[in-house]
Amino acid sequence: MTGQDDGQSVDGRWGRAAVATAVVVAAVFAGQFLWTAVRPPAPPSDGMRLWQATELIVPFGVSLVLLVLWLRLRESRGLSDLGAPVRRRVRAVLGAGMLALLVLAVASVAGALAAGDDGAGGGGPTPEGATAFPGVLAVGLVLAATALQSSTEELLFRGYLLGAVRTGFGSGAAVAFSSVVFGLCHSFNSGATVVYVATTVALGALLGVVSLGRGGLWAACSFHTVWDVVQNIQADPTAPARDTGSTAVDVAVLFAIVCCVVVAVWFRRRRPAQQRPQVAR
Repeated sequence: MTGQDDGQSVDGRWGRAAVATAVVVAAVFAGQFLWTAVRPPAPPSDGMRLWQATELIVPFGVSLVLLVLWLRLRESRGLSDLGAPVRRRVRAVLGAGMLALLVLAVASVAGALAAGDDGAGGGGPTPEGATAFPGVLAVGLVLAATALQSSTEELLFRGYLLGAVRTGFGSGAAVAFSSVVFGLCHSFNSGATVVYVATTVALGALLGVVSLGRGGLWAACSFHTVWDVVQNIQADPTAPARDTGSTAVDVAVLFAIVCCVVVAVWFRRRRPAQQRPQVAR
């Protein structure tokens, strides 16, 4: 009986991980496919920030709705059941936002050192016509859209997927697996390179460690939002996607984020383990 129960337990944890992976991937790509089907053939000549926000709101709004429906109809629970409970949410959000700015600063310094004095590798000045610092209204619009996108990704990858895998395989395997799935899903982005995907995997691992801390998913959502907002605000929405391969700056940023992951894991091991979230069986 013991061997049979162990076999069923192994099959059960693999089954939960497979189902969670399928749900997350399906939710992500359903939103992207819908946006691809309904989007205009070309962006408008004006209102590029509105276009940039719409590109985030529509697909990730669909993904969030699909996750909510799956949790409610299939597993009889809600979004609040994902992740460990957090008592001090405001402090978690603010602390994770400051941590994101710190990691961004470290990555920027690493990129600047790799670029050298001549600004090669993408570290040069903003091209003429680019909107590096848009107005207050545009910032607010991008902030709201990015918060939806980042939080949806955290609920999917660090909330649902990581929680399902963690129940059967432990925290380390859950962080590693969810980070790889996170990176592979981003490999379909325009202009994605091997280094870009690897950087996304490393960032996913860092977010996974953050989500397992005292701040839970609140901290992970805050970190991810701040990270993406800074890049989206500084980005030029009219510029074409870069498809020139990886540069020394990209490799330096990857190395910096990997170092941050190592530091985060070290701090994580020094703290007591958080309670594992309950997963529907």
